[in-house]
Amino acid sequence: MDDAGLRVFQLRLDGIAQMMQETLFRCAVSPVVREGNDASAALFATDGEVLALSDAIPLLLGALQGTVAAITGIYPVAQMRSGDLFVMNDPYSGGTHLPDLTVVMPVFHQGTVIALAATILHHQDVGGSRAGSVPPDATEIYQEGLRLPPMRLGQGGQIDDGMRRLIAANSRAPDTVLGDIGAQIAAANRAATALGALAGETGAQAFIARGLACRDMAERLIGRVLSALPPGPFDGLDGLDPHPDLGQIDIRVRLSLEGGKFDVDFTGTSPQVKAPINCVRSGPLAAAFYSLLSLAGPDVARNGGVLRALRLTLPEACVINASPPAAVNARMGVVRATTSAVLRAVAQAAPSRMPAANSGMSYVLAFSGKGADGAPFLVTEIIAGGAGGGPNRHGTPGVSTDVGNAMNMPGEGLEAMAPVRLLRAEVRAGSGGDGLFKGGDGITREYLALADDIAVSLRGDRFLRVPEGLNGGGAPRPARARLIAADGSMRALASRSAVVLMQGDRLLVESSGGAGYGAA
Repeated sequence: MDDAGLRVFQLRLDGIAQMMQETLFRCAVSPVVREGNDASAALFATDGEVLALSDAIPLLLGALQGTVAAITGIYPVAQMRSGDLFVMNDPYSGGTHLPDLTVVMPVFHQGTVIALAATILHHQDVGGSRAGSVPPDATEIYQEGLRLPPMRLGQGGQIDDGMRRLIAANSRAPDTVLGDIGAQIAAANRAATALGALAGETGAQAFIARGLACRDMAERLIGRVLSALPPGPFDGLDGLDPHPDLGQIDIRVRLSLEGGKFDVDFTGTSPQVKAPINCVRSGPLAAAFYSLLSLAGPDVARNGGVLRALRLTLPEACVINASPPAAVNARMGVVRATTSAVLRAVAQAAPSRMPAANSGMSYVLAFSGKGADGAPFLVTEIIAGGAGGGPNRHGTPGVSTDVGNAMNMPGEGLEAMAPVRLLRAEVRAGSGGDGLFKGGDGITREYLALADDIAVSLRGDRFLRVPEGLNGGGAPRPARARLIAADGSMRALASRSAVVLMQGDRLLVESSGGAGYGAA
């Protein structure tokens, strides 16, 4: 098959991955998925390489590579049976953090495994010391919730009763978690139907061969893109807000583009810390993969052929390659800073194509407690920042960027789940960096507690350390959070906080904007 035919085949695979993702969004129970879109889907070849990706949450898509490899390492593809379901969330086996459960199902055609359908979804609660399984004060992973190594989830397309009981016993919101797992199974079943139809046109062996040819084509194309750029090396630096107990946390990058490879060396990155801000290998992999795709352009398919060009050098026991039992639930900040550091290096290699830094942060809020009827409630939402200004445009305000890509939660979704009223949701004017092309502004959200004893876990960053502008552009304003009590007193909150709201209290959060591009 020629390249034009392979592009059509790849587009059909991409469409099936996208259909899986839309099934997650439509069938999920939790608003963080249904409204916030915090889930992703992908198809994998039987050798573990990516066949096709959906378009949401690059951070999660980067993790699927490792989770699928971990599952097939325990359960070889040759031994799988139709209707088998597998699950895992262990960060130290390729996952991200414990709320992100991966579900994998083999897809058969005429008795042959032709692909693996994989989804990853952020679940509302998998146990741990605080509701939402994102405790900001955790110091080791045992405080963060139920940790599942690669395991068989079920057979015949159904969850085994034993696994159902295990998951339910370790969640504060078991019906929601099991409902969202059901959405993941539904997505896999839809993929199986669509892939079966496609393989019915080609035959199983031709389907497998074309999938491999698509990956080979992507490898050739990304090699040409990289070979046309200067070899480097190029350096990038970013990090988290300084903390009195943790010191300075830096992510250092050296990028080389020799020989058609995207070689990212993180030597010099800070060691892991006794706080939940560490991440594991899936974090820098997602950051580097996203950055490589940013260079690739629209003509290069997003599959495992691109990943063949990627090489990572990761120091052991560092903040982006933590060793057990490090806590990792708040890893988003360090992954965003890692992405920012890699993109800074990429901007030196292609200065006319890359924008200034994004806000490089995302708030995650988890509200929990008991409603007026005594029933427990738990709802999570993600708050975006601003995009960086580009070589020929201003940055977009109030948008999740780079490895994020989640949606802003509508007030109705929050208010239907918790006794909280969203008083304000607006662009935080002037929070983006100044420049010839300004950085996009962050956003402001203000919440009113309608009942007593509402627990809130807050995770964020960029309260102190913000990204620099590019080519003379300015830095954005820092993020901040404040608790305004019913009596009018005000208290500033740290970037990782756990507070309890009483009726009449207000929580005000303001996110950072993106950096500016070029001198104003």
